[in-house]
Amino acid sequence: MARQKNAKRRHFVAPWTSDDKKPAEEDYLPLAKWIPTIEDDSDEDTDDYGDYAGDGTNQTILNGRSEKWNFEGTFDPEDKAQKLIASMKRVTTDDGRKLWHKIIETDGTTVEGVASAMEIKAGSGDATEYEEFSGHLDYVRTPAVTPPTAKP
Repeated sequence: MARQKNAKRRHFVAPWTSDDKKPAEEDYLPLAKWIPTIEDDSDEDTDDYGDYAGDGTNQTILNGRSEKWNFEGTFDPEDKAQKLIASMKRVTTDDGRKLWHKIIETDGTTVEGVASAMEIKAGSGDATEYEEFSGHLDYVRTPAVTPPTAKP
């Protein structure tokens, strides 16, 4: 497969009402306008382990993984996706920060699940610059992964 530009990976957000009720397709809002950077900042919790059943070599054991996507750009209060995230800026409850986050990877794979919007900045920065928009979307559990549909 040829190399793919990051811009071909698409990110969408939608309002959350329940962990079990996925939004309709038309409820997803593209997180795209004025957003030049979205990066995977996932974290893995690991331990090194070795025992007498082996040869003394440490193995790395994966205890858990958290998937987090940082976004950064210019704030546009009229953009629906940005408006949804910005509305959570001063919310102090876990459920109040939840939304649905869907990613369509460059190969067509869909990643979808409930995430929390964290460290939201919507309107800050130097006086001579446009307002900042940044934060991160942290999946609250492992998202569902759907492979791309086969092409005829």
